[in-house]
Amino acid sequence: MSDAPMLLDVADGVALITFNRPKQLNAFTKESNRLFDAAMIRCEQDPEVRAVVMIGTGRGFCVGTDMSDLKETSQKGASEDFPHPERPPAMYDVFADAPIELRSRYVLPKALGKPVIAAVNGACAGIGLALAASSDVRFASTEAVFTAIFARRGLTAETGLAFMLSALMGMGAASDMLLSGRKIPAEEAKAMGLVNQVTAPENLLSQAMAYARDIAANVSPRSTRVIKKQLWAAQRQSFLDAAILAYREAGRSLKSEDFREGVAHFLERRAPRFTGQ
Repeated sequence: MSDAPMLLDVADGVALITFNRPKQLNAFTKESNRLFDAAMIRCEQDPEVRAVVMIGTGRGFCVGTDMSDLKETSQKGASEDFPHPERPPAMYDVFADAPIELRSRYVLPKALGKPVIAAVNGACAGIGLALAASSDVRFASTEAVFTAIFARRGLTAETGLAFMLSALMGMGAASDMLLSGRKIPAEEAKAMGLVNQVTAPENLLSQAMAYARDIAANVSPRSTRVIKKQLWAAQRQSFLDAAILAYREAGRSLKSEDFREGVAHFLERRAPRFTGQ
């Protein structure tokens, strides 16, 4: 395996992003940030990518920012490498279809117009927690542990996590996690609503990849792109607004190539050939 801090492999319609600093539990550095931006942009622009899986090497998924960078930030009192959600950098223009608040580094999985699956293999904190929470689906190893460590470092709920975790888990569970900063094992995280599925460590990647490959092979890319927008909008909509949007999008879907293919492949009893159009 390469010694690069982040790896990207694309096969069978699935992009596998691997955080690759196992000795540091995959803590992010400035180089990790740059590579993550590049990976997200590649996944958005590559029509061959229809789903994304993120995983870490070794015992960690990602435990946040590397302590050497945190020390530098604490001395300066501010981070110079943190895209502000109200002022996204020009390179995030590729996510122009996503709401502006999602064009920020550690919530880019939510901005991506394709399903993102976090395969949480171990320690998950800080940036790692933000990336997992902003993914669409979360698989976790029985060895995974989730921590919102911020309050124990004199920090606050970063990267919109107060919103993300409340939406996933409810206010009570999110308050517990954020205010205590305690470690939450995988099974408890599943019970709290943070994790969709818990599996044995040796099965984690294969199950996450099988899930992603099924999406890549059998699901309309146009549909997933629109549904992700609907899910995000629904968190701030009334039911009436959500229903109006649903009817509007349904009308557009009926005119799409993917709808015609969806009907055709079912009637012809063959595998779908969706184009995303």
